[in-house]
Amino acid sequence: MITRRDVGCVVVLFDPNDSVLGNIRHYREIVGEVILVDNSEKDNSIMFSGWDYIPLCKNTGIAHALNEGIVRIHSEYIITMDQDSVLTADIVDAYVDFLNTSDNSDIGALTCKYNTDRHCERKSEGIIDVRLSMQSGTLFKKKVFEQIGYFYEALFIEAVDLEYFLRMKKNGLRLVRVNEAVLYHHPAFTVEKKFGLFKLKYGVASPVRYYYQARNLLWTAKKYHSAALYKKLAVKWLKIVLLFNDKKKYLVHFRKGLYDARHGRLGKALV
Repeated sequence: MITRRDVGCVVVLFDPNDSVLGNIRHYREIVGEVILVDNSEKDNSIMFSGWDYIPLCKNTGIAHALNEGIVRIHSEYIITMDQDSVLTADIVDAYVDFLNTSDNSDIGALTCKYNTDRHCERKSEGIIDVRLSMQSGTLFKKKVFEQIGYFYEALFIEAVDLEYFLRMKKNGLRLVRVNEAVLYHHPAFTVEKKFGLFKLKYGVASPVRYYYQARNLLWTAKKYHSAALYKKLAVKWLKIVLLFNDKKKYLVHFRKGLYDARHGRLGKALV
C-alpha cells in the first residue's frame, strides 16, 4: 500500500524570498521527503536551514536543477514543483489513491488540472489520458527516469517538460491526468485587455523567454514530429504580432530562437 510517505517532492528555487518559504513550509507534512534545489547565484542556506537544500550558486536551467534533485531523492514517486505553485495534501492524496486502486504499470507520470488567474479549474471525477502537461505538480516515477533518461538539460528552460512527456509517449508510457488533483499555478505575468464586452487574459514573459520558447518548441516539435508543439509555436508568434506592445524586440528574439533551433544550437544562450 502506497502512502504519502512514499512520495517525495523536488522544488526548484530561484531568488527565493520569505513568501516562498511560507509557501513550501507545509510540504514536509504532506510528503515523505522534500529536496530544494536553488538556481540562484546566492547561497540561501541560512533561509532554508534544516531543509535538504542544494545551492547551485548559478542559474543552471530548470532541467539541470530538477535532475539534481531527482538523482538524490530516495522516494519512488516524485512530485516536482516550481517555487510559486502550491502543493496541497488533496493533490498528493488524489495521486496516492489512484496508484493504490489502478493498474499503473504503463503510466510514466500523473498530472493535475491547473487553476490560474487566466483559467479557472475545479475538481472533477475520473482520469483522462493527455499528451502534454507541465512538470510543476506532476508526479513522476523514479524508475521511469532510470528507464528513459532524465530531463534534457540542453534545453535549459522552456519546453523541458514537453520534451520529456513526448519521450515518455515514444517509449510507450502514458501521461494520465487525475481530475481530482487541482494545482494553483502562477504562470508568468498576466495582462488583461478589453475588446468591447469581452475580456482577454494572456501571459507575458520577457523577450529572452520567448527566445527559449521559440527555440525549444521548434527543436522539440521537429524531434518528435509533434503537431501540437507546432501549433503552440504558431500561437506564441500570433500573440506577439496581435497583442504585444514592443513587437519588434520580441520578434527579434523569437526569430533568433527559430534560427538556433534549425541549426541545433541549444544550451544557455547569450541573448
